[in-house]
Amino acid sequence: MASRKRRQAPPEAPTPTADPEVVERTLAEIRRRLTQAGRLEVAAEIHKSIGDDVDCYGVKPAEVGNIGMEAIRRLRSGGLVLSMAIAAELFKSRKLEEGLIGAQIVGALARLIGGGDFDRFDDWVSLLDNAQTSDALALNCISKSVAAKTSLAMKLVEWTKSPNPWRRRAAVMSLSPMVREGRFMTDALTVAEQVMADSHEEVQRGVGMMLLDASRLQAPRVVEFLVSWKDKSPRLVLQTAAAKLSPEDRKAVLD
Repeated sequence: MASRKRRQAPPEAPTPTADPEVVERTLAEIRRRLTQAGRLEVAAEIHKSIGDDVDCYGVKPAEVGNIGMEAIRRLRSGGLVLSMAIAAELFKSRKLEEGLIGAQIVGALARLIGGGDFDRFDDWVSLLDNAQTSDALALNCISKSVAAKTSLAMKLVEWTKSPNPWRRRAAVMSLSPMVREGRFMTDALTVAEQVMADSHEEVQRGVGMMLLDASRLQAPRVVEFLVSWKDKSPRLVLQTAAAKLSPEDRKAVLD
C-alpha cells in the first residue's frame, strides 16, 4: 500500500510592516505644521494649566485636531499598521501635541483595533506625562482594545497599582466609553475601587469623570458605590462623580 503523503501546512503570511519612507515623511509634515502653528503665549497657557515640565509646541487644541485630521486623510489607505508606526514615534517624542495626534490617527481606525494591540498601548502609557495625552490614548485606543477582548479589563486593575499617575488615570478613563453605554460596569467599579482614595488630583478627577459617565445609565448602582466611599474618598472624586445625579442622590453622596 502506498504511503500517504503528509500535508504540509501552508506558509504563514508575512507580518505586515509600515513603509519607513512614508512614516518619516508623515512625521516630518506633522512636525512642520506643529512648529509653524506654535505660539509662545499658547505654550505659556498650557504650562500654567498642566505643568511647566510638559514639553509642547504651543498649539491650540482645535489646530492640533485639524493637523491630525489632515494626517488621517493622507493615511487612509495605509491601514492600522502604518498609523501605529507613526503614532509610536509621536508618543516617543513626549511632546504634548504629538501624543494627541498619535492617539487621534490610531483612534480613527478604531474598528480595526483588537485585543492584540493592547501591549503596544501598554508601552505608550509608559511615556505619558500629563492628563491630556493620557485621556486621548485611553479614550481613542485602549478602550477599543479592551472592548475587543474583555479579559484585558484585569490588566487595567494592575495599572491602578502603578507609581505612574498617568497610567492610573488611563486605567479608569479607558472604561469611560463602555460605561457610558451601560457596559463593563462590574469591571469599571473594580478598577475604580483601587483609586477611590488616590492621592493624585488628576487621578481623582479621572475616576470621578468615569463614574459620572457610568451614572448616565446606571445611576442607582453608581450612587450605591459612591455612598460606600463617602467617608473614605477625597471630596473631588465624589463631587465630580455626582455632578449629573438627581438632587436627592447628590445629597446622599455629598452630605
